[in-house]
Amino acid sequence: MYVTTPDEMRRIDNRAIEEFGIPGAVLMENAAIRTVNVIEEKYPALFDGGRVIILAGCGNNGGDGLAIGRHLMLKGAKVQAFLYFAEEKFTGDARLNLDIYKRLGGHIELVTHEEDIKTLKGSIYQADLIVDSIFGTGITRDIDSLIYKAVDMVNKSPVPVVAVDIPSGINGKDGRIMGIAIKAQHTVSFGYPKRGHILYPGREYTGRLHVVPISLPQDSSQAVGVKTFTLDDKEMAQNLMERPRQGHKGTFGKVGVIAGSLGMAGAACLTSMAALKGGSGLVTLGCPASLVPIFQSKMTEVMCYPLEDGQKGYLTLDAITGIRDFLKDKDVLAIGPGLGSKCDGLEIIRYILREFDISIIMDADALNHISRDKRLLSDYKGSIVITPHPGEMARLTGKSIQEIVASPIETATEFARDMGIIVLLKGAVSIVAHPEGNIYLNSSGNAGMGTGGSGDVLTGLIASMVAQGYSPYDAAVYGCYIHGRAGDYAREKWGETGMIAGNLLDELPLVFKDLFSLKG
Repeated sequence: MYVTTPDEMRRIDNRAIEEFGIPGAVLMENAAIRTVNVIEEKYPALFDGGRVIILAGCGNNGGDGLAIGRHLMLKGAKVQAFLYFAEEKFTGDARLNLDIYKRLGGHIELVTHEEDIKTLKGSIYQADLIVDSIFGTGITRDIDSLIYKAVDMVNKSPVPVVAVDIPSGINGKDGRIMGIAIKAQHTVSFGYPKRGHILYPGREYTGRLHVVPISLPQDSSQAVGVKTFTLDDKEMAQNLMERPRQGHKGTFGKVGVIAGSLGMAGAACLTSMAALKGGSGLVTLGCPASLVPIFQSKMTEVMCYPLEDGQKGYLTLDAITGIRDFLKDKDVLAIGPGLGSKCDGLEIIRYILREFDISIIMDADALNHISRDKRLLSDYKGSIVITPHPGEMARLTGKSIQEIVASPIETATEFARDMGIIVLLKGAVSIVAHPEGNIYLNSSGNAGMGTGGSGDVLTGLIASMVAQGYSPYDAAVYGCYIHGRAGDYAREKWGETGMIAGNLLDELPLVFKDLFSLKG
């Protein structure tokens, strides 16, 4: 499912109107009808005399709201439209719908003076539903004055809100709150979801997102060069490879993991087990030789390959001798979880990048080590996927964590392009950026996954999918989504507080089972 910016959506609408001759009024009418369909499904009692308030701006978003109000009124609801701008400010299709609404007897109130706020407040607390159509995705400055007060009043009321296209006050490009924003229970988005629906804090204000068609040409996203997308369960299911009936453990890929050190054995175990539970046939952990008994006692199905550590509990330069044999038959390498800061990580990584060309998934301490010589990433002849959290990304880019959190898409895409690698920037909404500009925004997962070891599971899962034949970029995208769904499954059983990374391992096979059942 493609995800647009406000500018991309504007170009899609203009193309439909100018190249295909679809009148803007038709698009607006389709948007209104689709929104009313959602309202009918969610609030059926409204059509037996329920009270609805339409909050309308003077742009196309307000025109959508007035068209919605007309349909609701004709279906039996009692509708009041509150206009935040004088009627003469309404032009084009918005003016057309205002005039039709009025001719049909629609009730109009203006909210242009301080005393109008009292009238609005009285109506809000008698309403059964509020339709928010003040501002659309194109908002560029903070909400203030009377509209600020009105939005605050709506948010403090118990009345449910359906937002038209995007909650007013949410920046459609990056999800920022522009001073204040409507907090909706449902948002009906036209044609495509917008970035502001998926990125926080906009995601929290969107409520349940309904993406509805409004008769835009099917090739609209490709025609204007949209490169951002997201997934849902059905889309994810259609992209899963069937496991061949005649397959065996060699068919499903051989994963090598280099991870672990004294005190951080758990990270290596989580990565290795995630690779197995992600579907790989064989997983081998290359680990400090002195810790092999610990790993073998914790994992039955994962093989352990001792790498020289001089009895220190972390890998030394002498481990390089064993790494050549360790990697010679592997399809993919996951490296980094629990390696620690004391090991000779940079020299080990330098050796691997010089001598091999298999796909590599780098996480955790591997990223911290390579941040001292980033050019190694761009010089590698194979594929690299990195999976940093904002702190690790800060070390890689030289930016502050605050800068990265404020502009995660830009940070990930810039680094992917400059280094020629795939970047999975972890966060509340994880982002997977391809060096050619494709951007995935993850829609799965929850706050319970903010726990030690969750990222180690993700690393192993991505490596597993590469080993099974998915491209590194697809593996990063699909692994990210499935990892989040495992967290969602875990939340259903135990809630978010106290969720641990091991819970994600338990849920992975169930997520795959349910996704395969959706393939049909």
